[in-house]
Amino acid sequence: MTVLPAAPAAVALGDVVLVNPLMTGYGFKRACRERGLRVVSLYTLELGLLSALQADYTRGDDLSLYAHDAETAEELVGSTVRAVVPTTEPSIVVADRLGGVLGVPGNPAATALARRNKAAMRLHAVARGIPVPAFEAVATEDVPTSVARVGYPAIVKPATGAGAQGIALVAEAEATASLDLSAVDTFGSPICTWLVERYVRGRELAVNTFSQGGRHRVLDVWEYCQPSDGDYDQPYWDVVQLSAEDPDLAAAADLALRTLDAYEVELGPAHVEVKVGEDGAFLIEIATRLPGAHMVDHWERNSAIRPFADTLAAYLGEDTGLLERDLGFDRILGVCCLRNDDRPGTVASLTGAEELAGLPGVDDVFLQVSPGDTIPLTRDLGSLLGFVLVSAPGLDALRERMSFVRSHTKLEFA
Repeated sequence: MTVLPAAPAAVALGDVVLVNPLMTGYGFKRACRERGLRVVSLYTLELGLLSALQADYTRGDDLSLYAHDAETAEELVGSTVRAVVPTTEPSIVVADRLGGVLGVPGNPAATALARRNKAAMRLHAVARGIPVPAFEAVATEDVPTSVARVGYPAIVKPATGAGAQGIALVAEAEATASLDLSAVDTFGSPICTWLVERYVRGRELAVNTFSQGGRHRVLDVWEYCQPSDGDYDQPYWDVVQLSAEDPDLAAAADLALRTLDAYEVELGPAHVEVKVGEDGAFLIEIATRLPGAHMVDHWERNSAIRPFADTLAAYLGEDTGLLERDLGFDRILGVCCLRNDDRPGTVASLTGAEELAGLPGVDDVFLQVSPGDTIPLTRDLGSLLGFVLVSAPGLDALRERMSFVRSHTKLEFA
């Protein structure tokens, strides 16, 4: 156990435990503050990685605790908390198990691993009749032979990765030799298992949902658009909210709702990614957490969804009304993911990006790089240059504004 020097000495009656509140975690801390609830942040990652992911990660904590498993966490937390909230990808297993032991509202620990580990996720889907691409789950040394068995094109991904980290498209046999099979995942854990699966051509859609008491509602559906029609393994370019009239929305929503039932999701937000193509709809991933890529920032500006407050209320056992109330969307939303497809190098400037803020239809700009930073080619969510949030009354106007953003943003190297 590690407690920060300025923190109180113990968990108190009525505290809220936030598990790994990184990146979007401050929104949960703010939601607790607004309700007068004390924040106990439980971190399960290594200290060095925590600092690397977010230097001020303890900001807003009343108490900061550290544990690598649910058993240790239970010893630290005790039985006096009101809620245990998973806030990010590596939170799910520990949070669900801890919540189950403490008897507070949450999702079942029995399916937690299947909602986090992609190998377990695929096996669970097959057992419950949820369509997934043909796949194998193998050790690192078996990836090349597994790719040959699955066939080309194939996708290789770490079972515990997130944000497209470590994912590789293998288009032909010759490409197998150049695979970079990392030893650790995004969150510093050793990669023991890789998922090798058939590449599914089609639209990649993200279905965001909310559940209470085992009842579900689709909040919205987004498409990961690409700058070309070729196969890809890095999905972040233009992320666009679908209109209600989109021809593939119903199939994606139906599969997402079936998936929630199959994985016994009872409570809170979920982010379900599917591929819809000529062969039908396939589950790619389910995660019982809020979506990333700044979708929640869009919700806070352009809808009646209160992502952090609603999630907190649900885990406190309260009826949020989110399953019935008007969601308040009156515009189509989009996110321009700024990426480096040129070469690794040192940033001189990201010309035009900061000037976009405040222009009509540009809701916010989030930059992840500064002049002087050395950057790689963009391979995943973490290596993007930044995000520009755009909205418009209709889809055509949204695409025009997203094109404007891209035409006025340029990466310059030193």
